[in-house]
Amino acid sequence: MRILSSLRTFLDFLLRRSQVEEEMEQEFCVHLRSRADDLERQGLSRPEAERQARVEFGGHQRYKEECREALGTRLFGELIADIRYGLRQLRRNPGFTAVAIVTLALGIGVNTSVFSFLDAVVLRPLAIPDASQVVVVHRGDASRLPYPNYVDYRDRSQAFAALAATFPTEANLGFNGESKLITAEAVSANYDEVMRIPLVLGHWFTDEDRPVAVISYRAWVSQFHTDPKVLGKQVRSISTWYMVVGVTPRDFTGVFAPRPTDLWVPLRFWAKQFPTSSIEEELRDPSSRTVMIFGRLRGGVTALQAAANLNGINTQIREQAPKSTRTPLSVSPVRGVSDIEMRAQLLPVIALFAAVAALVLLIACVNLGNLLLARGSVRQRELAMRLALGAGRTRVVRQLMTETFLLALIGGLGGLVLGAWTDRLLEGLRPAMPIPVSLRLSMDFRVVTFALMVSLATMLLFGLLPAWRSTRSDVYPTLKGETAPLQHSRLCRASLVAQMAISLLLLLCAGLFLQSILRLRSVNPGFAVRNRLYAWTFVSPPEFTRETGREFYTQAVERLRSLPGVRNAGVTHFLPLLFDEGSDCVSNGVGATLHAAHGTIGPGFLETMKIPVLEGRDFSSADLPNGPSVVIVNETLAQRLWPRQSAVGHRILVGCQKPETAEVVGIARDSKELSLSEGPRPYFYRSFNQNYTGLATIVVQATGSPLAMAETVRRTLLQVSKGVEIYALDTMAYHVEQSYWQTRWIASLLVIFGVLALMLAAVGLFGVIAYWANQQTHEIGIRMALGAQKVDVLGMVIGEGLKLTLIGVATGMAGGLALTRFLSSLLYGVTPTDPVTFVVVSAILTGVAILASYIPARRAASVDPMVALRYE
Repeated sequence: MRILSSLRTFLDFLLRRSQVEEEMEQEFCVHLRSRADDLERQGLSRPEAERQARVEFGGHQRYKEECREALGTRLFGELIADIRYGLRQLRRNPGFTAVAIVTLALGIGVNTSVFSFLDAVVLRPLAIPDASQVVVVHRGDASRLPYPNYVDYRDRSQAFAALAATFPTEANLGFNGESKLITAEAVSANYDEVMRIPLVLGHWFTDEDRPVAVISYRAWVSQFHTDPKVLGKQVRSISTWYMVVGVTPRDFTGVFAPRPTDLWVPLRFWAKQFPTSSIEEELRDPSSRTVMIFGRLRGGVTALQAAANLNGINTQIREQAPKSTRTPLSVSPVRGVSDIEMRAQLLPVIALFAAVAALVLLIACVNLGNLLLARGSVRQRELAMRLALGAGRTRVVRQLMTETFLLALIGGLGGLVLGAWTDRLLEGLRPAMPIPVSLRLSMDFRVVTFALMVSLATMLLFGLLPAWRSTRSDVYPTLKGETAPLQHSRLCRASLVAQMAISLLLLLCAGLFLQSILRLRSVNPGFAVRNRLYAWTFVSPPEFTRETGREFYTQAVERLRSLPGVRNAGVTHFLPLLFDEGSDCVSNGVGATLHAAHGTIGPGFLETMKIPVLEGRDFSSADLPNGPSVVIVNETLAQRLWPRQSAVGHRILVGCQKPETAEVVGIARDSKELSLSEGPRPYFYRSFNQNYTGLATIVVQATGSPLAMAETVRRTLLQVSKGVEIYALDTMAYHVEQSYWQTRWIASLLVIFGVLALMLAAVGLFGVIAYWANQQTHEIGIRMALGAQKVDVLGMVIGEGLKLTLIGVATGMAGGLALTRFLSSLLYGVTPTDPVTFVVVSAILTGVAILASYIPARRAASVDPMVALRYE
């Protein structure tokens, strides 16, 4: 009961503080009046009795403090008072408050946004029930494993409640005459046993031999307009029609992030639509890495135990198939990007952004520390008065830390707003690709907690030292105006030098990536880009057979060539710099076997792209589908296989498992195929007629603006056949620009961070120089009284800022020489110690520092000498 009574009293104080205080005052007055009545009955007059009662009771505030302490509310009351006083102080100094809050919001906002990126890639669990029990099976950095191994693991493992396989792939989703390029998952029938997804509509399929499908919530909205009768309708993917049996919830986007899945179909039925391809063969091949494997752990089983169980099964598989790999299996929780290979590619970028964001936050915090130090120096007399009146140093420090806490809290909230805006910026800078890519950056619980923790750490690390130093000065000299803020000035200067060095590092990173982009833009890709237009198309069975599909592309190319304003046209499977069609084993039958990348092109493609055939001939209509296989090799492959002799007319063996013979009919000049940053590598072209694929790209060479021909090209293709699906229609210049989007994306963010760091450093320099000039007012007055001109004062103040800046630049350059080498793997055509970048960035930082120092220098030079001589 006593505990409940104390709790009730505390809550009353918390919720009805003014009423409780009034009741305490009334109770004291009752006691005082009662004692005065007693004294009056003893013969004293009423005024004398009241005076004597007050003397006997003493200061009633002391009794109030004792009551608050007895109630356990004293500390809470002091905290409320500190908060109110802190808010008044911040309101009283709007300039200081605004600069401090904006500085913190920028630093915390950048870090919050980078943490959102990290959360989306590494931390965020799948939007499914009991997501912590779902794991992905992988071998090292390889996310895909052989399908036959999956069957063995599923049938033999005792550690999993269920194991499911998925084959993420690019496909199309067609309905009601419209088709979109999407990411699809061909999954095993027990996929739902692992994911346990509560569907919005319908149910999950449990049979892999029926043409049924589950669509995403996004597809339901975009293509079916949230039709509640979507179940039972037919959608088409590749050449097969599927009946929709379910719709996933909004938050579930599959397991192939950052590509959201829009369609789930049965794995075995999906593979049957490729009778002439190697997909079914890959599903049977125990050495082919085809599927991703996900499992739901049994209750009480850990990931390590599950991995040990699978590796035991793997040992039995190796005994039956000695050629199986001996790399052990691993089991990892499914968080963020579940594709281990893709996550490994993203982690270096995240590490770079995290380091840059941490440096921005450090600059912001140093700025805050300088502001607090300067403000503490201005308030020295006020703090000394408090100490002289009996306040303890701990009590004063607590008051100052409360003000810092308020700044950190408001700055943290501002950082969350800025972080949300930066998330939208990050998503907006992603490439506009035919197949959507999205990391879904969001302000979830983990991100908000991170922002608040950063705010708290900022308060403790960079607020405690200024608060402690503000109470260390001697009280009596301070009250007499004999303050000597030299130590504060030294600390501010040292922190400013650190700011300049860090800012230089960030600008160096941004400059190096900008240099990389300039080098990439100047790279000769080995093919023509100007006045070229491409159309990414697809014709699918059963409307198109292999014969009618080949005929469509032949007619389409001929019809396009005959259009006014078109010089040439050609067809290829994939454009250069878009996808890697893979590599294959090649040999001349005598020497060692090489691995060479390859592509598929039709007659006239090389001429359209201005890739010259150096020897031999181009493909032609005479290269019949059932005729002798022919290939065109590039210079590098020709020199590797037949050094010092012509490759034309020779036979080449293509294939690792079952090599096939092909005749080399031409040698083409080397060109960039996978990326602009790649060096010469072996490459060969297959004939489109002999290696037909329904998914192909038509390239058109226009005489004028290619965009002006876009609608004409679209109409022409539809006139040849209304069954063609056009997924993308754009210029080759845009395509080449998008090929290095990652470098451009990194550079854009680093430039933003670098400019932000430069602004913060400039603000910090302005504050320190203004504070230093203010402390030198008396000296400046003496100098001007003795004949110094305004230009001399300008030079003195700007020189002080320039001196600190040059020290910071020298420190930053030394650090840059040591640290930028870690960026070498992300750069192209520029060394991490590029002297041009170092000189330009140093000049920019120095110029900004001079501008930041000029304003306080001009203000100092305009001081009246007589006023300055009287300055205290």
